[in-house]
Amino acid sequence: METIFPREENAEHIFKKILENNDACERLRELFYEEFANSGDRDLSEKQFVKALFDAYQNRDLSAFLMGICGNSMFDLLRNAFLIPMRFNDKGVTNPVRLTDAEGELIKQTSVNKQISQKQYKMFQQILDQADDIPDYEICLAYGFREKHDYRNKNEINTMKIGEHIGILLLFKLPKEVKEMIEDNEVYSIVWDFMMRLEEQLPRAFMYYGVMDENKFEQQSSEIGIFLPFRHFEHQLEKNIEQANGIGLGCRERILTMIK
Repeated sequence: METIFPREENAEHIFKKILENNDACERLRELFYEEFANSGDRDLSEKQFVKALFDAYQNRDLSAFLMGICGNSMFDLLRNAFLIPMRFNDKGVTNPVRLTDAEGELIKQTSVNKQISQKQYKMFQQILDQADDIPDYEICLAYGFREKHDYRNKNEINTMKIGEHIGILLLFKLPKEVKEMIEDNEVYSIVWDFMMRLEEQLPRAFMYYGVMDENKFEQQSSEIGIFLPFRHFEHQLEKNIEQANGIGLGCRERILTMIK
């Protein structure tokens, strides 16, 4: 029988890297306990719980059971513990959503509920005016979010957006040769290493990786994205961006050494 969600590629490699990192293991455990403690608030009947348990056993689907007991799939837990980067526009859902164009002008949006304040836009313009001239690099305003999944009545899957924020998105473009010459799991492994550095220096920053589909046109090359929500990083924003740039550029340089 099929699992609720498609199995992630190269999951074993990701699990191995997490197991080798004590801080990563602690973050995952703490998030699971926190979400499990909140499970009493869920409208899941005894019968629905038992059905989720039995289905998970029969289908060898851990995510199905985790959704029943803690309201997160396996990879929800990993993403929400900031242990794996998010794919740009994963499963066809636009995330992050760009709010400014290449010139820094606001883009009219109908799909984003959060409003950009004048203070936020002014901060962004100041950052843009003072930004260093870095090749294949872009700064924009963006809206980003994370997701979690649980069950509604009759075991229907419910998708919830969490951690919705407006913030600064830093984009580090990779040459198309990366996509052509290097296996995706090799690139992903490097991105993971630098994401751990990001979370050490700037906890709760988002890291994205993959092909960013803009305006419904797929780009020819991959990008690394670092998203700094204003809520967590507007204090000392310039310093935070400088640190994030160092990590993003270091990650890109490490990837490029594989094609030189």
